Amino acid sequence: MASNATKIILIVGCIGLATEIKAENGLFGYEMNPYSANNPKLYKPDKNSSMANKKLAPAYRKWETPHFAIKTNILFDLTTSMNLGVEFRVSRKMTLDVPFTLNPWTYNKEENTKFKFFLFQPELRYWTCEAFNGQFFGLHGHYAYYNVSHLPKPFSETMNLYRFEGQLAGAGVSYGYHWLISPRWSFEAEIGAGYARLWYDKYPCQTCAKALTSENKNYWGVTRAGLSLIYLF
Repeated sequence: MASNATKIILIVGCIGLATEIKAENGLFGYEMNPYSANNPKLYKPDKNSSMANKKLAPAYRKWETPHFAIKTNILFDLTTSMNLGVEFRVSRKMTLDVPFTLNPWTYNKEENTKFKFFLFQPELRYWTCEAFNGQFFGLHGHYAYYNVSHLPKPFSETMNLYRFEGQLAGAGVSYGYHWLISPRWSFEAEIGAGYARLWYDKYPCQTCAKALTSENKNYWGVTRAGLSLIYLF
């Protein structure tokens, strides 16, 4: 009897092992790897993924992991700066984020108060779980043209007394986290630090004035920050 029981246990174990191997190789109508070229449109999220949440999983089974996203940074929106970003998935755990920001406004023409700038800040991201889900680490570069003058004292005493027109360039690293709100909408928080080289002409605040000096400056500190609302495709 013991011998027969042992044989039955071994047979059942072999069947179970064969079943798992077949499932992993996609022989039961789906593949465990959601990024396979042969995968039907059936997404099985990782066990530790927020996509496995009971409320979100049924909807996500209809699509694979998003291929790209459109976003806006709420922090820039609060400064009346127009901004739009697009983010592309380049592999299972890497994406390329490409945001553009423009502020064309002169807030007070009589005092020549303005905070005009154009900022381009692409970032390559590595996701610890999968693209567009959970935490990520980023490597970004930045370029900006700016024309600012007569800004309030919280910025600095110098920026309140003079106008600065110039450019900056540099790079930095960042960390962020991406929360899924629904199958299409999500929210992201990010903070980054690094280096920027600034070169500029310094003017009196009034318009049509000649430059006082041409200067440059090295900056180390916060170079990227965001609280972004995102739509996924």
